[in-house]
Amino acid sequence: MVPKLFGPIRERYASRPGGYTRVLRIEPMKEDQAESAILELVDGPKDLRFALTAKTLARMSQKKQLSEKTAENVKKVTQFREDGMQRLQHMVKRLRWEKKHGMDDRVLPPPRKVYPEEKMKREMHYYEEVDNYRLPNPVNYWKLSKKSPRGD
Repeated sequence: MVPKLFGPIRERYASRPGGYTRVLRIEPMKEDQAESAILELVDGPKDLRFALTAKTLARMSQKKQLSEKTAENVKKVTQFREDGMQRLQHMVKRLRWEKKHGMDDRVLPPPRKVYPEEKMKREMHYYEEVDNYRLPNPVNYWKLSKKSPRGD
């Protein structure tokens, strides 16, 4: 990884003044609800924001005016990328072609549950259901009133 980092990746970001990575927070993937994120290099071949911006543009009507946020994202993803506008237009054309020919009709799987219900029920501890004015765990006052032999 080190030769790749100081070789082609260094050359890709040589003209960029900063902001080489992007942190995308995602939902917790583990049962302990620890925060999760994706750390990605911007302007790379697998830039998620670039792909999502292209998909947004592909779904929009060609006559429709861009919203302020979409225009901002277009600027961000093309600003430091070599031939950024041409690559974005090419990707938008490809996505429109795929949608037209039924290749974009994929059904996504439902999101994974963090706590599967069976396991959650097994591990959760609930208080006992008791009548009003009764403690769930009865206290033995007789034992409490007796002094222990140690003098506690």
